Amino acid sequence: MVRRAGPVLVAALCVGLLITAAPAGARFIPGLNRVAADKGEVYRKGCMSGHDQVRSGPCRFGDRDSNKKVVLFGDSHAMQWGPGLILLAEEKGWQVIALTRASCPASLVHIDYFCDTWRRNSLRRIRRMRPGLVLVASAANFEAYEAGDLDREASEHYLVDGMIRILRKLRRWSRKTVVMRDQAVTPFNVTMCLRSNVATPGRCGFRWTRPLAFAYDYKAARRVKKVPIIDPQPMLCPGGWCHAVDHDVLVYRNQGHLSASFVLSKYQWIGRKLGDPWR
Repeated sequence: MVRRAGPVLVAALCVGLLITAAPAGARFIPGLNRVAADKGEVYRKGCMSGHDQVRSGPCRFGDRDSNKKVVLFGDSHAMQWGPGLILLAEEKGWQVIALTRASCPASLVHIDYFCDTWRRNSLRRIRRMRPGLVLVASAANFEAYEAGDLDREASEHYLVDGMIRILRKLRRWSRKTVVMRDQAVTPFNVTMCLRSNVATPGRCGFRWTRPLAFAYDYKAARRVKKVPIIDPQPMLCPGGWCHAVDHDVLVYRNQGHLSASFVLSKYQWIGRKLGDPWR
């Protein structure tokens, strides 16, 4: 039997989607004091590996009995898409397996022993699983990673090549592999701005920049056949202008991550972009 979204998820989604602009001073969703911790179910269930962990737990969401398996693979920038993907899975009867680790890119490059071992173990699990869909996402901003002793600029070439190798593996082991391109980093602390502009959140919008020099996820996906790219930037910043608040839902939990409440409200957008690999 397909598990439907629970009342808490449905209520949060309906508020996020349907609420109209509130009067000046109204509370935001999830609230300025709570948004930093608004990381979603993947994090709450302990499925964001870190420290000396080299294996992810079961980390199954959605319809856990379903043979239609979807893997969410990458670092915290993959984890941030978990809330919307899980709600989509509950609606469609999919099982989501979250394989995520903090500060560990999906790209096959050396970071450290724990990251490298976790990635290797996760790939073995995906190979055995043969999922219908793998959604890959990793941080791509220039402050994100170092490959060995190289700085971020010098490591770009290795990150691109490592991501190509990963995507080719995943493409062989799944019906469909999709890359969610990393969104632009906010140029300032949006939450702090909103604290001073509760009644005028429009003042906390911004024009985004995303250097192509640091876009290994995008470059790699373009070089691997039949691996589509989803770019969230047009959705986040229609017309090139990024809003801090979407129908009173806070878009960002920090400068590099989206809030779980916002991603939850966009689950239908995720569904349209992913399609259904079983059709």
